[in-house]
Amino acid sequence: GVLPVCIIAILILFYAVLLATGMTIEDARDFGWINQAEATPVWYKTWDYFQFDKVEWSALPPQIITFLSMVFVVALSSSLDVAAIELEMKRPLNYNYELKTVGLSNILSGLTGGYTGSYIFSQTILNLRAGIKSRLCGYVIVIVELLFVVIPVPLISYVPNFFFGSVLVLLCVDLMYEWLWEVRLKVTIAEYGVSLATFILIQVLGVEYGIIAGALVYVAFMKLGLNLGNDDDAEGTEKKHIEGSDDSVDAMKPSESGGSLAMFVDYGAIDSTNTIEDINGENGTDPSLVV
Repeated sequence: GVLPVCIIAILILFYAVLLATGMTIEDARDFGWINQAEATPVWYKTWDYFQFDKVEWSALPPQIITFLSMVFVVALSSSLDVAAIELEMKRPLNYNYELKTVGLSNILSGLTGGYTGSYIFSQTILNLRAGIKSRLCGYVIVIVELLFVVIPVPLISYVPNFFFGSVLVLLCVDLMYEWLWEVRLKVTIAEYGVSLATFILIQVLGVEYGIIAGALVYVAFMKLGLNLGNDDDAEGTEKKHIEGSDDSVDAMKPSESGGSLAMFVDYGAIDSTNTIEDINGENGTDPSLVV
């Protein structure tokens, strides 16, 4: 695909320019083009920082409100991740199942010294659009991430900073175009209004309060009786928006059995060729493949 070639070309071009100009990697670091190299700690010493006798427990109670608000934010953001993947796949997924998966994964990660996380929906969508239809991608990403942890070399310190910036800009522009403009053809007018209002409120109030304010806008629209895609009119609107596409309208209708993201938490990719029943292991698919 074009994107992988561009990614590799950026790295090759950067080091080719360094070589042609006679600059060293240290020179590039001095100019701020590459992060300074730092000694990578041995991965298994991570658990040496588990020193509960040095925890200031009195600082915990004042953080309860922040803790609860972050639980709400992560749950809502994870739901948005599922919605983004659902929209791309044009088939319903089981939100309750996905939130349980994210919650249990975060508990396990926290107990073992890891960070919180959710589905990397951008990775999943990128794979779908690139035509990657195998779960092998998820396994490859997991293996590569494990190698990054185990190898005692700071590989990131050899990647130019503008490389990360360019990838983030690409994802940002693509997501803003999709969710602030293209999505208008896939949702009702009221739903589109909620999307725009939430985006603006986040810019003004910040992420936490912006999301809460966006939820209040949704509740207000619902109380006003506006079409938020949860009645018969929404079904007709939905059919109108996807009419003429290659995907069947029936694929958008909810399934009694629900669906599940056949992907790794944080690092996976969906097999977009599977039906919901396939993902749940009901049509001959090996359930052990579903993570």
